[in-house]
Amino acid sequence: MRPALLLLLLLGCDGSLDAPDASPEADVGPTEPGCADLETRVVCDEGCRREACRGDEVCEAAACVPWTEATLFADFTLDVSGLRASVEVLPGGFPRRHVEALRFDFGDGTAGWGERLRHAYAAPGVYPVELEVRLTDGRVLSARKLAALGSLDEHRPLRLTVNAIPEALNGSAPYPREVGAPVPFHLRVPRSGFTVDVTLLPTPGDAIDPSAVTLRSEPPFGAPALAFDADGVRGVWEVDADAPEGLVTFVAEATSEGGARHEARLTVEAVAFGPELDPFDAPLTWLFRLDTDFFTTRRAAGGGLESAPTPNGEPDLLEELRLLGAQGGDAALDAAFLRWILDAIRGQTLRVYEGEIPLDVVWQGDPGAPDPAAFRPDGAFSMMRFGGVFDGFVGFSGISPHHAERMDDSTADRGVATASLFSILLTTPVVSSALAPIDPARGQPIGAHPADAAVLDPGFDPWGDVEPDALARYETLRTLARYLALVVSSVTAHEMGHAMGLMPNGAPPAGFFGDTPEPLFVGDERTDPWHADLPGLNLMQAGGDYLGVVDDALASLELPPGADLLRIAEILALENRPSAYARAYLEGRLTYVDGGAGRGGAVGCRAR
Repeated sequence: MRPALLLLLLLGCDGSLDAPDASPEADVGPTEPGCADLETRVVCDEGCRREACRGDEVCEAAACVPWTEATLFADFTLDVSGLRASVEVLPGGFPRRHVEALRFDFGDGTAGWGERLRHAYAAPGVYPVELEVRLTDGRVLSARKLAALGSLDEHRPLRLTVNAIPEALNGSAPYPREVGAPVPFHLRVPRSGFTVDVTLLPTPGDAIDPSAVTLRSEPPFGAPALAFDADGVRGVWEVDADAPEGLVTFVAEATSEGGARHEARLTVEAVAFGPELDPFDAPLTWLFRLDTDFFTTRRAAGGGLESAPTPNGEPDLLEELRLLGAQGGDAALDAAFLRWILDAIRGQTLRVYEGEIPLDVVWQGDPGAPDPAAFRPDGAFSMMRFGGVFDGFVGFSGISPHHAERMDDSTADRGVATASLFSILLTTPVVSSALAPIDPARGQPIGAHPADAAVLDPGFDPWGDVEPDALARYETLRTLARYLALVVSSVTAHEMGHAMGLMPNGAPPAGFFGDTPEPLFVGDERTDPWHADLPGLNLMQAGGDYLGVVDDALASLELPPGADLLRIAEILALENRPSAYARAYLEGRLTYVDGGAGRGGAVGCRAR
């Protein structure tokens, strides 16, 4: 795991993106009850007045209701001129104070973050522009429009792929190289259970009716049928029939109103997909352990942490949190804040792996959590431990191609080196300042602040009538729990990926481009046998230098006007996600030939 990402994951994580002033405008004399805007309702008794909703409410049907129960939406305007497009999110629709991420996908491999953006396209065409708004309760709101730019003489209205894998990575064309001829490749899919996806990008002045798009396979099997979404842009065939084993070609065809014929083709390999190839043939639980004690850790002279590989009777993670000030001397308050941190780590880890993945994470001691002593390589759960340092690495995991066995990453030589991660925080000036409120030498550790008992009580209401000092402490502790969770979960999710079969070695179908730095879309500096630097930020990249990672990421991003370092850091953190290959594999819709190391090997994530 690269230190750049560790830093970026820690900055600007207050969940706000271009949040406008939520205060209502001056009263202009409302005359009937209703919603003046999303945060303000109109109340009428002897007269009519505006009344602000609580911060955890929005106005709906003239009443202030919990925002988590309200009907919300997102929409945006799109203007094009030449090869440039401008987008702006429409007011209202969702509460900005509860936004975790607000992202545009411009349809050309570039993402944009912010409410108002401009984007320049490299070539004419029709591009689907999508808005994604992720809220802090886990909901994702979306909207899509089509941008038609420039001359469309070479426009291809039909795009065909499987499992939503981008066209450049799906084998429809050989992968390009700087030296030598392009190299053909194809993907391996199960005989059923994957998707065939058609994107229909209309040609202005010569429309294609979605009902006119047909799909067939060579050799034929099943009954291919595309279910298009409401705006007729994306059609999906959920393949529920068994394809014949071997190479299968899908062909999408359509005729426009003007009589123009269009075709797209893609060949994949269908394989028998028994338990040996399915990473989640049975649902999986990861047990995060709290009891491991392999190190003695203390604050170092330079401000960070240093660990010696000797146990001292105190669980490593709890010892390190105590040194940060995230644990104090009051057992009840320590337990309450520890729960905040543990819940945040679990939530952020699962956010990385969200989707149709039968995966859960439990902390040791949680209701229903398995007993570590019951672990077996052929069992139902894997384990991860936290603490200490590795020589030059921030994490180590065992490797299991196709996730054929469960992994014990809670041994002395595996797990997440949280002392190394926390040292990065303590020795990075901006982050160190953020940790100062609980630092034993600079602030008030948990339990030392007079408001801690109140704000750590489960019944504390931050949106009610509370003292400013208590509210400030509550917000500080919530933010710090999130900071700690972001850095720990980023490495944790990466190591879990190795244990569950990511990243396989080689180009498809032998792997997902690990150990194959030569394709033009793969970066050689952050690709090695078990990591692949695919376009954009993806979870399974190897380490790299700080500026290189930032430059590479920013090359494919549009940033909000005036974005500062904190905003850029937040954007890069949220942009880091599993690649399309990784997601399809984890959802049981893609597999690979075992071209890498055998079972039982281990791989570390180096901080460089």
